[in-house]
Amino acid sequence: MKFGLFYLFSDFGNIPQRQLFNEVLEEIEYGEELGFDSVWLPEHHFAIYGMLGNPMTLAAAISQRTRTMKIGTAIMVLPFHHPLRLAEDAALVDNLSDGRLLLGLGRGYQPPEFSGFGVAQHNSRAMFLESFDIFKKALSGEKFTYKGNFWTIDEPTEIFPKPIQKPHPPFYMAAISPASYDIAARMNFSLLRSPQFTDLGTVSAAYQGYVDKMHELGHYPEMLDQPFSVRTYVAPTDEEAKEAAPHAVWFYHLLATLLPGAPGKPTPPAGYESYPRDPRVLARVTEDDVWEKGTCFGSPERVTELMKGYMREAGATSFMTQMRIGGLEHKKVMRSMELFARDVMPELRKEEEKMAVLV
Repeated sequence: MKFGLFYLFSDFGNIPQRQLFNEVLEEIEYGEELGFDSVWLPEHHFAIYGMLGNPMTLAAAISQRTRTMKIGTAIMVLPFHHPLRLAEDAALVDNLSDGRLLLGLGRGYQPPEFSGFGVAQHNSRAMFLESFDIFKKALSGEKFTYKGNFWTIDEPTEIFPKPIQKPHPPFYMAAISPASYDIAARMNFSLLRSPQFTDLGTVSAAYQGYVDKMHELGHYPEMLDQPFSVRTYVAPTDEEAKEAAPHAVWFYHLLATLLPGAPGKPTPPAGYESYPRDPRVLARVTEDDVWEKGTCFGSPERVTELMKGYMREAGATSFMTQMRIGGLEHKKVMRSMELFARDVMPELRKEEEKMAVLV
């Protein structure tokens, strides 16, 4: 059982933006001391929802301030990058971190990001698959040419430096739709999952389909890291933890303005049916809603029980905890990390041992 930190870098407006980045770096260093195994960095553009336009840049910085913690992208949006350039960046970070890079990849989902870069969102899945083909070849050390629908490499080309991890850093795939789960299974990818857009039952059913497909293809999903992303806040009591619920409400209300099909935005293109058909539902999320589902807020005991549910029902083998949500104060985030490491991690590892005996 592994535990990671996930940072969205949302600008709540309560502190200067530079202070946000400095505080996050401090939290990451402290997280390594507490025993967190990884940190995960998402790519977003053009909105205060997420201010990290290039996770590889920050990953390079983190590599120089940590020694053991894995550094993951969650995710790099392949349609927004030339795959050769991204492969060069990834290989450099793998070298700087002495082989600690984890590569979470996806096709993106926010219409303003696609329009900002002039990328046709209806091509996102085809672009993802073609870009990944090039990306993997480059990271595997090949010298190659390529002729595709979106990218052409006329002369035999290879990247430098070569990544430390062989044949390449581990790949993870963000998946919401059944089609994405199927692609991940065929590629033998780990999944990056979250109950953010769909209920736990739907997530669990989709994961079982992924497991069945993996076994059908001769792959072993139980041998892969299968992280589960959850907004997490631990306080000494449930009552105190519930006081942080407005920060999660702010997060969901902001997200509702950016999803495919949001008010004032074009109709979602084909392939995005698994996202909320009416994002206004998220705009009506209340404090009680976020307390009851979609988050792990509470005392150590409550958070432990909620996460055990994700382990039993959704096959979670590790957690990506988003503890810095909305405008939560730095000192409260640090305390939440401490309580989680001291009281929650050991209990979840015990639960993992019990579940292993029952298999």
